[in-house]
Amino acid sequence: TEELWSLLGFGKGSIQFAPLPERTPLDNVDVTRKRRTVSDIYETIQAGRNLRAEAKLQSNRKIRFILRTDDKSIFDEIPTIARLLNAEEVTLDPEYQAQAGNPVAVTPLGEILLATSAADKAGERERLDKEIAKIESELRTVDAKLQNKSFVDRAPAGVVEEHRQRQKDFSAQLAKLKQAREALS
Repeated sequence: TEELWSLLGFGKGSIQFAPLPERTPLDNVDVTRKRRTVSDIYETIQAGRNLRAEAKLQSNRKIRFILRTDDKSIFDEIPTIARLLNAEEVTLDPEYQAQAGNPVAVTPLGEILLATSAADKAGERERLDKEIAKIESELRTVDAKLQNKSFVDRAPAGVVEEHRQRQKDFSAQLAKLKQAREALS
């Protein structure tokens, strides 16, 4: 520090004898509102990323988001939100009416929605059909094991209970996927 002080010419003599710096203009700034805004932006980003993950959209794929809010002060932060979401575009639209089945999340800034096109919906429907077929196959396998009296009698109780839990989980997951597919129709 001493070397930089003398080489860069900040003062004459040693830094140890320099007066303490005066108060800076930032000392009196109230950052509470800014911190709350940043926190709200982080929550919105997290909600948008969760929407993307639930829709099984790759994180490197550019997609559109719509932020439904009446708060105009957030307009300056839209480029930051778009960059953090890796979005093609983030539109601020307080009047946007989402179609049925359109993923939405409520955030402190308002509601964030995935803007899906007809092609996206067709792809999503196809993905859901594949996932439903996979879960149905897994469920059939578990059901067959649990209906096999020999398996239930010979297997340790923990294994049988694990299979019963898997059966419940697969059934719940299947119902959720079918509901999501119906919402797209």
